Amino acid sequence: MRTKFITFLCLFVSLLSAQLEVGNEAPTFYLPRLVGGSFYMSRMVGPKAKPDDRMPLVVSFFQTTCIPCKAEIAEFEKLQDEFPLIKIYLVGLNEPDQLVAEYVEKFDLKLEMLLDRYGVVGKKYGVVDEEGVAILPNSYIIATDGTVYYHHTGFKPGDEAAYREKFEELTKIQEAAIAAREAELAAETKQPEKKEEHHDLLAVGQPAPTFFLPRLDGGSFYLSRVVGAKAKADQRKPVVVSFFQTTCIPCKAEIAELEKLQDEFPGVVIYLVDLNEEDGLVKEYIERFDLKLQMLMDRYGAVGKKYGVVDENGLAILPNSFIVAQDGSIYYHHTGFKPGDEEIYRKKFTELTSQ
Repeated sequence: MRTKFITFLCLFVSLLSAQLEVGNEAPTFYLPRLVGGSFYMSRMVGPKAKPDDRMPLVVSFFQTTCIPCKAEIAEFEKLQDEFPLIKIYLVGLNEPDQLVAEYVEKFDLKLEMLLDRYGVVGKKYGVVDEEGVAILPNSYIIATDGTVYYHHTGFKPGDEAAYREKFEELTKIQEAAIAAREAELAAETKQPEKKEEHHDLLAVGQPAPTFFLPRLDGGSFYLSRVVGAKAKADQRKPVVVSFFQTTCIPCKAEIAELEKLQDEFPGVVIYLVDLNEEDGLVKEYIERFDLKLQMLMDRYGAVGKKYGVVDENGLAILPNSFIVAQDGSIYYHHTGFKPGDEEIYRKKFTELTSQ
């Protein structure tokens, strides 16, 4: 019994030591929302967030089986109504979407729900260790500059007072920032509005921008060695460049069909290009779904921007796929995916391989 207690204590201490301290920069992340779409932390806090969009936020990790989590969530729901200038996000750790959806419905929760399906963000925040052990609930308040303002583990009656104190402090800061911003805008002289620059999506027939990217399994891929004038004649092949992210549900459906088409059309080479995600997360995704297609890593979204998939604000339309002909031109472009779209790919692959 004593040995078990000491082991638990060691795990507890190691987790606490790994967690972020007040004043530390909070790791940025993006996660799928339970209701659809994705949440990007960098759009709300930190230097990349637009001044009008900045807002203090709470990131609260929980699981549906955690009893103190339920008590904390109940208090958070009240605090969210009381402090609208602070946004509270619940992060479900390592649980199926359906289980979390049932939990939300059962307790009629109104707070926004994010899904950390593989515990990647939990590890970043020191909530989950390498063995998958977690201390829950585990909540961070993040200030608009992107730093940790307050950190709280566990929950017992009365802890909501500590949150209320911090929320009151941040609300005053936020109100002052809003007032300053309004005064700044009012003082500005009116000038002709500048149109925001956007990268237009490439049209069929245009030359495909050349690029090279690291392969997930090692080495680099050079588009110019497979298509276009610089490619050796005996090495030219039509290429599919398909941009995706692991949190994108229609991307998974498209990838499943592209895997079948790759077997059917060996004369076409299909490359998946992961946008802005960590290698470890992508490796877990490949292993989970036993993917065989070649994987390239667009770690900073540079190629995505070249192809007009990612705009200056980091917004992306996914899945987003380009078929590049042997001469290096765009042969076909497809965004999104729904059942039946694979037949369009099959038709284009047949045209290209019969030429």
